[in-house]
Amino acid sequence: MSDLTKFKAKVCLTAGGCLIHEGKTLLIKHKKLGVWLCPGGHIDPDELPHQAAEREFWEETGVKVKAKPFGLMISLKDSEQVPAPFSCNLHWVCKKNYDMKIKSPKNYGTQKNWKRGCEQHANMLYLVEPTGSLDFKENVEETDGIAWFSLAEMKELDTYDQIKEEVEYAFSLV
Repeated sequence: MSDLTKFKAKVCLTAGGCLIHEGKTLLIKHKKLGVWLCPGGHIDPDELPHQAAEREFWEETGVKVKAKPFGLMISLKDSEQVPAPFSCNLHWVCKKNYDMKIKSPKNYGTQKNWKRGCEQHANMLYLVEPTGSLDFKENVEETDGIAWFSLAEMKELDTYDQIKEEVEYAFSLV
């Protein structure tokens, strides 16, 4: 393959949950990225995206949640329906790997600082509601913080503009 434009980024499917309660949203500070995000992560094999959002939210916060419909549902077989995400996005998680692949395709994967894994995430974000206690517990293996933020505090938060926009949209839906 000599045409470098044929290289595609490795995309992984992810899902997350946005919990808004009493005018605040619960966010985690991602350990690797160093920014505040809605809890979420990779979709496991044989797992629907909303199930991954619920599982990942619990794993990262200790808060059990359920994805809730906000007007849209996805129909499955025999009239079964599951919640639809309120937001979907594609974002870079390791553009460095992709850039190395383009720069040196023959050596791709052999360089010392190359890491296997996702280059981009296709993320589905769900509105979630608690199914029990809101007492959270930080997962220190994956996060460097967990906290509640108001919409006003979100505007000053150290995170991506896209996250701010998604959370602002979520506030408008609840």
